[in-house]
Amino acid sequence: MAKIQSPSAETASSETADKKTASQKSRKRLNLDLSPEAYELLKEIVDDSGKSMAEVLRTGLALYGIAQEERKKGRKLTISEDDKVIKEIVAL
Repeated sequence: MAKIQSPSAETASSETADKKTASQKSRKRLNLDLSPEAYELLKEIVDDSGKSMAEVLRTGLALYGIAQEERKKGRKLTISEDDKVIKEIVAL
């Protein structure tokens, strides 16, 4: 019967580095200009959430995408309380 060997630490480290490099290559870096008000809002959200600016912006983009997708279906993304709509998230 053949004996199965686990990869050496060097091989595992090399494979991890290869995956990390591939992941980094698939990402895109952006420069972003924000108004002072938008920047202050971003900083406030970051401070309150404990997340990075990039994480907050990715989450916001995902939410905008959901709102846009649902708008195309004739639906609305809303914040509600006791069946009363308090806010509607609008994607143009």
